[in-house]
Amino acid sequence: MKIVIAGAGEVGFHLIEKLSKEDHDIFVIDTNQEVLEKLKSDYDIQTDNESIVNSKFLHKTHLEDADLFMAITNSDETNMIACKMASEKGAKKTICRIRQINLNSEKKQFSLKSLGIDWVINPVSLVAEELFKLVLTPNIVDSSEFADGEITLTGYKMTSYAKILNQSIQQLEKDYLKDKFHIGIIQRKDMSIIPDKSETIQQGDIVYFFYRSKYYQLLRKILGYDHLQSKSRQVFINGGGHMGLRVAQRLEKANQNVKVIEKDLARSYHICEKLQKTLVLNFDGTDLKQLIAEGIETADYFISVTENEQVNLTSCLLASQQGVERTICLVKQPELIPIIDQNTPITLGISPRVLTARHLVRFMQDANIFSYFSLINSQIEILEVLVNETAPCLHQPLKELSLPENVRIAVIHRKNRFLVPDGSSVLSPDDTILIILHRLDRKKTMAFFKQKSPISTIQ
Repeated sequence: MKIVIAGAGEVGFHLIEKLSKEDHDIFVIDTNQEVLEKLKSDYDIQTDNESIVNSKFLHKTHLEDADLFMAITNSDETNMIACKMASEKGAKKTICRIRQINLNSEKKQFSLKSLGIDWVINPVSLVAEELFKLVLTPNIVDSSEFADGEITLTGYKMTSYAKILNQSIQQLEKDYLKDKFHIGIIQRKDMSIIPDKSETIQQGDIVYFFYRSKYYQLLRKILGYDHLQSKSRQVFINGGGHMGLRVAQRLEKANQNVKVIEKDLARSYHICEKLQKTLVLNFDGTDLKQLIAEGIETADYFISVTENEQVNLTSCLLASQQGVERTICLVKQPELIPIIDQNTPITLGISPRVLTARHLVRFMQDANIFSYFSLINSQIEILEVLVNETAPCLHQPLKELSLPENVRIAVIHRKNRFLVPDGSSVLSPDDTILIILHRLDRKKTMAFFKQKSPISTIQ
């Protein structure tokens, strides 16, 4: 696939890092020559030091045979103009990064389509929705849906009161999980484990479960987390910018008790007018005396989403020190996330750059791949794949396939049935399967599920 990317900022750089490891022809346009030189030295890509809306660039032929054009600069206006130009020049599909516009109405969606924009990516909305889910479903770290919403993958952090601690997967399947749930991945500190049945669940693990979406409440009951959803929560949000406002709006509609801390007085008045039941507080979120005066010790969640990474870290640490059990910190540098998760009392670090790049990668998959999901700060991926009717994997047990060592077929979705396969399972044409694999094993693995080719070429 030929992909043209306009914008090599934080999101662009992280996205290029991911895509460069796959079989794509990548072309990057940016006005920062220093950034482009670094990209060229680190990755096998082509670059152009030019403005995407400059007439000189438009006379070049980069866009005419592009399968996908992505405008992800820091300017919404530039991105929209660029998508219009790219569409007119022949780019097959376009993605536009837009941060400041509410895109819920059909009229606005139609207007964007008339501008040559096929898909919109809004980092503020992505992060706000992620934070909303984290508050409403305690102990969830990550989640994704497959098979048109029929199957869910959810990562739960194993706390001290999780009922399945210190038990092997084999014992859990026998006593609790039965055939309804399947443990596919365990993240333990800086390791991503595709476990066998002898693996034991440990406190602090993030355990990823596959299950039919209708069994969501049953899984929470098995884990011992069902009681956490029964009450309205006290949520402090530090930062009343676009993201803080969006999260507060979502939470107050869900009948949560929300307080927003915003140090800019004018901004405080502005967001006060936008919110109905939320209390807006005008002070610095790192002011410990003010936090105590406002009852920080009563908070169930403290979320810091200011533009300043250091402020977010400091305020979350102060909240943790005052006894807040769940603190979430917005960071710009994805490298900080594992450090935060493993070495600080902060519950979770979240990066708009990582969430946006991961969402964008979903648009760039093989035709056989229906859905794509990657673990944050990991090389592990989950692919939803349609088994081709002439694929080499048919008519033989899975244990006889020469799949790479750490590749697992986690779930078979066959005619609305949820099947957890074992080594004796045999795939059928038109099965949809969920595959867990390391990114470097993807090309070799996918050869088993596409149209038939000589086995010798993929062994």
